[in-house]
Amino acid sequence: MRLHRNELAHKDRRISVIKAVASSAGIASWAVWQQLALLWGAIIALSQVIDALKEVFPFSRNLKAASELTIVLERLFIESQFEWENVYAGKLSADEIAERVRRLRHLQLEAETKVFPSGFEHSERIFSLAKGEANAYFDEQYGVRSSDR
Repeated sequence: MRLHRNELAHKDRRISVIKAVASSAGIASWAVWQQLALLWGAIIALSQVIDALKEVFPFSRNLKAASELTIVLERLFIESQFEWENVYAGKLSADEIAERVRRLRHLQLEAETKVFPSGFEHSERIFSLAKGEANAYFDEQYGVRSSDR
């Protein structure tokens, strides 16, 4: 989710930069070349339309939702690390482990459906990057190689 959020933030910044440049350049050019006032007026109007529709574009809404979900998932990750330490130390029975896994999955689903009520379809490219990061994390933390899993 963090990778998805970062990609959406990048798109949001690009739109903001394009809008700012178009608006500023349009105003400056209009002042210099009044004979093309209609063209520069159209550029300024287009930049204002983009600004008005910014919240309508799916990536703007999804950026807010992805940011919110990223925070919740980070908290769940911390909780799952704590639970894992108890599992690794042998302090929990199979039933206790199953109950803790169920609780964490329920919390994850609750968070996802709250911020993405219509569901979320991940990008295969971002999913592949996330799997690579997860493999690297397990390799570093637990010495487990990808071929071992």
